[in-house]
Amino acid sequence: MVVYSCAWVGRQAAVAALVLCGCPALAERASPAQIAQVTPAVLAEPRMIDPPALYLGARAGQPFLEERAHLMDAVIAAEDRQPDLARALTDLAEFFFAHAMAPEGLSVLSAVRGEGVPLAHALRARAFELALGLIDERRRPLTDRAAALLGPGHDGWPDQPLFLALSHIRDGSCTEAGPLLARAVARLARFPSPVRARVLPGLLECAIQTGQWRLARDLAASFDDYPELKGGAAYYYLLGSVAETVDKPLAAFDSYAHVISGRDVWAHRARRALVSLGLRRDALSTGEAIQLLELESEMWRGDDSSGEVLDELASLQVIAGRKVEAIETYGLLVSRRAGTPQAAAAHQKARALIEDLYRKGSEGEISLGDFMADHTRISRYFRFTQGFALASEMFADTFRKAGATKVAAEEYATTHDYLTAAQDLGITTAEEGQLARLKVKEAETLLAGGQFEALGTLLLQPITLSDPDLKRRFDLVSARYFDETGQSAELLADTDERGETTQILRLRALARFERGDWAPAATAYGRLHAREGSALPLPDAIRYLLAAHRSGDNARAAELAETFPSLTELPGWAEIARGLTEPAPALLPLREETARARIDKAQQTLDSLPETGNLN
Repeated sequence: MVVYSCAWVGRQAAVAALVLCGCPALAERASPAQIAQVTPAVLAEPRMIDPPALYLGARAGQPFLEERAHLMDAVIAAEDRQPDLARALTDLAEFFFAHAMAPEGLSVLSAVRGEGVPLAHALRARAFELALGLIDERRRPLTDRAAALLGPGHDGWPDQPLFLALSHIRDGSCTEAGPLLARAVARLARFPSPVRARVLPGLLECAIQTGQWRLARDLAASFDDYPELKGGAAYYYLLGSVAETVDKPLAAFDSYAHVISGRDVWAHRARRALVSLGLRRDALSTGEAIQLLELESEMWRGDDSSGEVLDELASLQVIAGRKVEAIETYGLLVSRRAGTPQAAAAHQKARALIEDLYRKGSEGEISLGDFMADHTRISRYFRFTQGFALASEMFADTFRKAGATKVAAEEYATTHDYLTAAQDLGITTAEEGQLARLKVKEAETLLAGGQFEALGTLLLQPITLSDPDLKRRFDLVSARYFDETGQSAELLADTDERGETTQILRLRALARFERGDWAPAATAYGRLHAREGSALPLPDAIRYLLAAHRSGDNARAAELAETFPSLTELPGWAEIARGLTEPAPALLPLREETARARIDKAQQTLDSLPETGNLN
C-alpha cells in the first residue's frame, strides 16, 4: 500500500476541486460513483516521463565535414548558456550516432550534465547515450542514467523494445531478446542506415538461434541493401551457422572458409567455427587445431572471445599431452585478461597442472634438465603468485638434494624476492613463515655449496625468525660459516647457549679450544658432555680432557680419564693419562718436561684421529 503525505493529498484534492470548479455543471451533475472513479486517477503514483521517440521523421543528410563544422560552431556559440549548450551538444551526439560513431558521441554526451540542464534535453541526451552505448563496439558498460531507460518504468517508450533487444543481444542472451525481435526490427527501420548496418548481423544471428526463420530470411535479404554487409564476413558466418543447424557441414565449411582472411569480429568467429567444425567432423587433427588456434590467439585480442580462444587452445594442448605448453597458454590468458573471471578460471586450471608437473619433477619422473627447462618456461607467467612460490620451492629442494647447490640457492633467493614484491604490491599473501623458510634454506644451500661470500652477504641481512626450528637451523648455519671462514670471534660473540643445538655447542667449544681459552673451552665441552653423555665423540672427549688439564683442573682431568671408556683403547693411553693427571714436582725440571711431552703426545694423538663427529 502506498502512503501519501497529507500535503500531497491536499494538493491533489485542490487540483480535483479546481477541475470541478472549472466545470460547475459537471460538478452539479456528478454522482458519488463518478467522483469515486476520478479520485484514484488523481491520487495515482505519477508516471515516469519517457524520452522523446527518436527519428520520427527522415533525417536530412548533409556532407559530413560541413554538417560537423556547423554543429561544432553551435556548441561554441552556446558557451555556458542553458538550454542552448545542452541542445547543441545533443545535436552533435545525434550526428555522431547517425554515422555509428559511438565513442565520439558518448564523449560529447558526457558533458550534458548538471542541474541547469532542462528535463526535456536531459531525457533526449539519455536516449542517445543509451543508443550509442548499445552500438559501441568497445562493449563498455552502459551508464546508469542510460541503463535506467531499459527498466519497466519506461515500457511505454516506443524505442524501448529495440534497445532492450539490442541490450540482450549484447549480453549474449538471445532467449531474452527473441520475443522482442519483430518489434525491434520494425522500429529499426526508422533509424539511419549506418546504425542499421551495425546491428543487423546481431539481430539476424538471434533470429537464427531462436528459430524465427521467416524473420531471419527477411533480415538476410536486407543485407543486400548495405554495401558493408553485402557479401561480408557477417553474412557468410551466419550462412555457415544456418548450414550447421540443418546439418550441412560441407556448406558450412565453404561459408566459413570464404571469410577466414577477414579482420573483423565475424571473420574471427568464422575461423573459430571452422576449427570447431573440423574437430567435430574429424577433419582436423588435434595438432592441426592447435596450430590454427595459436595463430588465432595472435590475430585476435582484447575481448571475451580472445580469452575463449586461449582456453580452447590450452584444453587441446592438455589432450595432446603438451601440458607445459598448456600452462604457458593459461599464463598468457591470465596476463591478457587480467582481472576477469576468465583469468581467475585459467589460474585455477594452471595451478592444477603446475602442481602435477612439480610433483613429478620432485619424484624423479622428469629428468633434471627437462625439469629446469619446463620451470624456466612457466615461471615468467606465475612468479608473482603464492601458489607458484610453493612449486618453485619444491623445484629448489629437488636440485638441492641432487647436489646442484648453486641452482637451488638462486631459486630460493628468486622465489623469496618475487613473493616479497607480490606481497608488498598487494597481489598475494605469503604463508606464515614461508619467506623465513626460503631464507633459511638459501643459507643452508650456500653453506653446503661452499659459497661463503654469498652466504656472508645473506647473514648480514636482517631476518626475523619466529619459528624456533628455523632459528636453530639459521644459527647453525651462522656458526658453521664463522667456523669455516676462521671468524671464531664472531662465533663466540653474544652467545646464549641454553637454547642452542648440539652442533652449535660443539662448534663454539672447538672455537674456544683452538683459541687457547682453556677454562671456557672446558666449560663449553662440559655443557656438550651434559647434553650427549657417553655418546660424546672421541675427539671431543680428548679435547675436553686436554682443556681441563691445561686450565689447571687436574681433578676433572683425572675424572674424565676414567669416564670415557673409548679413551682406554688408544695406544699408550695409560701412560698419557698418568702424565696428565699426576702433577710433576716443581724441583724436578726433567719430569716437568716429560709431562709436557706426554701432553704433546696426547695432542698428536688427537690430531691423528679421524673426525668422527658429524658437524652437519
